[in-house]
Amino acid sequence: MLILVRELSADYSAFQLLLVRNGVAVAILLPPALMGGMAALRTSRLGLHALRTVFAYLAVLGLFFGIGRLPLPDVTALSFTQPLFVVVLAALILMETVGFARWRALLFGFLGLLVVVRPGFAEIGLATLAVLLSSFFYACTNICVKRLMTTDTPRHSVFYFNVLMLPLSLLPALFFWITPPPADLLLMAGIGVAGTCMVYSYARAFSLADASAVMPFDILRLPMAAGAAFLLFGDRGDVWTWTGSALIFLSSIKLARMESRKKRI
Repeated sequence: MLILVRELSADYSAFQLLLVRNGVAVAILLPPALMGGMAALRTSRLGLHALRTVFAYLAVLGLFFGIGRLPLPDVTALSFTQPLFVVVLAALILMETVGFARWRALLFGFLGLLVVVRPGFAEIGLATLAVLLSSFFYACTNICVKRLMTTDTPRHSVFYFNVLMLPLSLLPALFFWITPPPADLLLMAGIGVAGTCMVYSYARAFSLADASAVMPFDILRLPMAAGAAFLLFGDRGDVWTWTGSALIFLSSIKLARMESRKKRI
């Protein structure tokens, strides 16, 4: 998904790419959802579903904006800050108890963020802020989903997320719409297919194993993105990107392991 967005972002706005991505996702997910009957999709928490959709829309928009303006290794490294924001929001909004060990892991992760961004030594541009805000809004969606799962099911979450985001992404995209040739339209559809497969794969993985077992494989996103970016676009991450991303990811792994241990207890 990152590679396809990077390929198309020079010619098309993030608004248009997001609209097509969401349209393809709805086309894939809506028919199976409707086959089960609308009664199974009734919810009393439409407002929270809508709030989650707004957060997700801002998150994906910020990510797509950053992909077109930053090296892919940097975007991937900055996206690893999402679990750090989740811990802070869980403490402030869900009133979860965050012990000293978690705050220490959190501090370690934000230290890695400073290594990647290097404030005072490198210019922090709009694209960097967009990706960081994307991670923050992704964390907000996770908090909403955690609340929703007390009454609704993952099926509700996927259905309302995609259906509500489609009209939300339509209006801005119309102002920036550029009619793509068939080849580009196919690549845009690929963004939707890749994004849908990503969501399903994560959900399936977490249904089969603890987060502490799944999260170490998430680090593969960085070498995959870096290798593809180097071969296709000539992007290469510097030593600060790799060092900072390692610190951020180790912090995320530590938080995931503590969460898994808490659930077992």
